[in-house]
Amino acid sequence: MVGAQLQRAITGKSETFDLFSQSASMEDLGMLDPKKAVLEVTIAGRDFEITQSPGMLQSQRGGGTTGAAVWQSIVRFAEWLELSSNPLFRLGLLDATSVVLELGAGVSGILPCILSKRVHKVVSTDQAYTLKALQNNISTNLRETRVSAKVKTSLPAIEVLPLDWETDDALSFLRSAGLDSGVHMIVACDCIYNYALLAPFVQTCADLCRARCHPSNTNEDPKAATLCVIVQQLRQSEVFDQWLAIFRQRFRVWRVPSNLLSRGLQEGSGFAVHVGIVRQDS
Repeated sequence: MVGAQLQRAITGKSETFDLFSQSASMEDLGMLDPKKAVLEVTIAGRDFEITQSPGMLQSQRGGGTTGAAVWQSIVRFAEWLELSSNPLFRLGLLDATSVVLELGAGVSGILPCILSKRVHKVVSTDQAYTLKALQNNISTNLRETRVSAKVKTSLPAIEVLPLDWETDDALSFLRSAGLDSGVHMIVACDCIYNYALLAPFVQTCADLCRARCHPSNTNEDPKAATLCVIVQQLRQSEVFDQWLAIFRQRFRVWRVPSNLLSRGLQEGSGFAVHVGIVRQDS
């Protein structure tokens, strides 16, 4: 099903050339506004107020600080998720019974707030330093949504948990989170930017996906496997190429074509969306 709907399976370096030869030039790294402490963002008519940390972003914290800011890729991905024609929902890859795990969530909380309306549960993860701000942003925007709706609704099932790709064991994480049988989908926005993190990131994705692998799933049916959705801004072709080489060793990979994407993620936008299904023999 995935292969029939998406662009051809990715096979090698031609993917890097295809994307970067038509990619829009970016004048910044992709942060919405790294100097503001509070951002106002509107997605599909819904207003979000997001607190970020310019001070943390500029600090010398070991382990990185990129999660302290809000990135364009998250906003563009959220806009795509809100489309009524979004193929993840239209094809039944996500529905009201699905559990979604977000990697490298940062502080914004936008994706869990958007996804939680349409799936069973969202688990947002990142390094521990982001989690307090992430939880606060989720709580603030869910509360404002309930107030604006003027109706009493139950709070969505959103959980915020620490997960470090370099130090944590993915299967132990799933067990501790009560997700022994795995999740239906992994989403990651702008997690591919640092050579040192490429292998740990892909390994974490593969380990998380294998938790739901079925011995009988010889055709890698997406409905019987965890789908891994990677959204990224196209910055450095060398980093992208190395990520793709590592990712292809573990996953069958497709790029989502422009006709299935919102304008902010289409060819020439400077962004790309790839989908992976873990290889059983990897």
